[in-house]
Amino acid sequence: MVAVVLLSAACTTPGSRHATRPGTTAYPAIPRQSCAGRERTGLTAAEAGRIINRVMVAAPTQLQSTDACPGGPVLIGLTPGNEHLAHQLLAEYGKKIAVTVGLTTYDGSPGRSPRCGRLPPSAPLPIGVDLALLLKHNTVRSGTTFYGEVLVDDHGPGSFIMDTGQPLVAAVVRSGTLQVVAIYSGLIAGGGGGPHLTAGESSTIPVVGGTARCDGGIGSALPPGTYQVVVRVAPEGPPHSPVYLTPPVAIRVTA
Repeated sequence: MVAVVLLSAACTTPGSRHATRPGTTAYPAIPRQSCAGRERTGLTAAEAGRIINRVMVAAPTQLQSTDACPGGPVLIGLTPGNEHLAHQLLAEYGKKIAVTVGLTTYDGSPGRSPRCGRLPPSAPLPIGVDLALLLKHNTVRSGTTFYGEVLVDDHGPGSFIMDTGQPLVAAVVRSGTLQVVAIYSGLIAGGGGGPHLTAGESSTIPVVGGTARCDGGIGSALPPGTYQVVVRVAPEGPPHSPVYLTPPVAIRVTA
C-alpha cells in the first residue's frame, strides 16, 4: 500500500524584489499590499528605484519586501514591530511610499491588524503515519521569526510519499483553539521535494513561523503571552483532499 500526498508551501509574488511568499492556501485569505486601486503619485521608475535603494540601505534587516507601483507609490514592507521606523520613512517620503509593518498597514500611527481566521480541523492521518512539530526554541521575542521541523514517521503497513514545497509555514494559535493570531509575514525562497517513506522510516520537513499579528488587534507584532504553534499540511489537488494539522506545541512570546 502506498499513500501519496502532494503539498504546496509557497507561491510567487509578481513584481516583488523577493521571490516567494507563504502559499495563499496555507491560511484564510488576509489583505496583502497591492498596487490595485492606489492613486498614482507621479513617481518615475528611476525615482522609485532610488527610494527603494535608499530604504534598503536604511533598513537592511527590517526590510521585508519592496514593490514599485507604476507611477507610484513605492510599497514598503517592514518586519513586525517596526512602527517607529515606518514613522520615520513616512516623514521622509510622504505619499511617495505606502508602508506595511508585518501584515498591518501603517498610516502614521499603529494600525489594526488583519484577521487570519481559524484553521480547519485535521483530517485523520493514514494508518500508521504520525506528524510531530519540533521547534528549535519554545520562547521567542515578539516580532521575530522562529524555526523548526515537522517529523513524519511511517510505522504503518506500507509506504507514504509526501511531495512538498519547503519550508512549511507555521501558524501561532490561541491556546486550546484553532484561532490563528500570528503568522510569518516575510517572503520565502521555497523549494520542492519531501519525504518518500517506506514502513519503519521517518523524515523531516523544515518549518518557518513568525509573530506578525493577525487577530484584529492594534499593532503589527503579537503581544507577549503563551500560545500554541500548529503547522497545516494541506495537500494539493482536487477539492475535498485531506488537510492535516500537527499536534499543537506551546510557545512563549516575550517583549
